[in-house]
Amino acid sequence: MKKTINYFSIILTLVGLFLMAAGGNSSDADTFLKPPGLRLISDPETVIPATHHYVNRKLHLPQYRSAAGVPLDGWSREFVKTRRFSSDQSAWVYYRTSDLKRTKVIQTSGVPKTMRIWPLGTTLILEGYKGDASRIDNQNLLGIEVMTKTDNPDLSAQPLFYPVHWSYARFTPDGNSLLSTEKLNECHQCHSIAFRLTGDLIFTPFR
Repeated sequence: MKKTINYFSIILTLVGLFLMAAGGNSSDADTFLKPPGLRLISDPETVIPATHHYVNRKLHLPQYRSAAGVPLDGWSREFVKTRRFSSDQSAWVYYRTSDLKRTKVIQTSGVPKTMRIWPLGTTLILEGYKGDASRIDNQNLLGIEVMTKTDNPDLSAQPLFYPVHWSYARFTPDGNSLLSTEKLNECHQCHSIAFRLTGDLIFTPFR
């Protein structure tokens, strides 16, 4: 007896696999990023190339300030006069005070003179504005960006290097998620420059 082939089921299966693949390619959580380098805990000035990739984790926008911009309990903020090499943009960077207290500040003999290594779980939120955001009458919010420092289980058993895996998210002013794969890679490439300038992937020195 010949077996009956259910072509309809096969077609549905193939369509389902196609949609899953398409959805994965469009999701910021499915994008792999490569660390800009690895800093030795025993000698932070020594950086070796990273040969692995990690998955950018999907992030949510936490409650961090009031409608008036006042940081909620446990949060603080710092003003950035210019950003992204553009003089017509500014930003407010919101951060948890507990994260800042747990940073590792390292004095070096080279460049940079001072490095700040952020701890696992750190979350920073950047509100980008057109114009001078320090003036209430001139605030034009362009978007909100989130960075969180995540762990890599593959490396946690070998604590030779400082964690360097940051995940990114981007939101519209009204809180809707908005981050394409291209923009995600752009964010990571830009913040990878900070790795050499401040010791971690955060540009703001928080002095």
